[in-house]
Formats: sequence, C-alpha cells, structure tokens
Amino acid sequence: MSYDREKDPFADRARSMAAPASGARLLTPSDTQELDLYSKALRVYVPLSLGEATIRVTPLLAADEAAVTLTFLTGVFTEPLVIRKLWATGTTPGVVVHGYEV
Repeated sequence: MSYDREKDPFADRARSMAAPASGARLLTPSDTQELDLYSKALRVYVPLSLGEATIRVTPLLAADEAAVTLTFLTGVFTEPLVIRKLWATGTTPGVVVHGYEV
C-alpha cells in the first residue's frame, strides 16, 4: 500500500511538531492494515516487566518495504515520527502505542 493523501489529515497543513496534538488514540499493530488516520507522533509506553521493547513502523513517505524498527527502554516516550503503519511483526507484545493527532 502506498501513501494515500485521503488518509492524511495533515496533507494541506505545515508539518510542524510545534503544533500541539488535539487527540490521541490507541494504535493496534497489524501486518495487513495501515492506520485509518496517520499519526503525527507516537507515545510509546514500555512496562517495567518488559525492560526493553521494539516497535516496527512504516514512516509516512517511506516505501512499503522500508519499515523501521525502533527500540525503547522501560518508560514513556514521545517519538516525533509520522507513521502510516504499525506492524504486529517486530512489535513487542505488551508495549502500548498511542498516536497523536492534530
């Protein structure tokens, strides 16, 4: 699946991390489905019981096969990366990922 401008609520806006998010939603990892709305940034929670976790994502303008694996230690992190897909394969079970929206 390639980039779909119709799913990008930020397509006609300046892409600025300075603009505050107006919403957040829990993202469900999937190997078959892209996000129904692309997220402006991510909030990643890694429980103490995991110690370390990874998430595999496809950045907004990346090719389909150009997924990136990000590693996080225990805690809560904000990742300023616009994504269109959160993969189940390569994402540690138990990690909680929210997507920030404008």
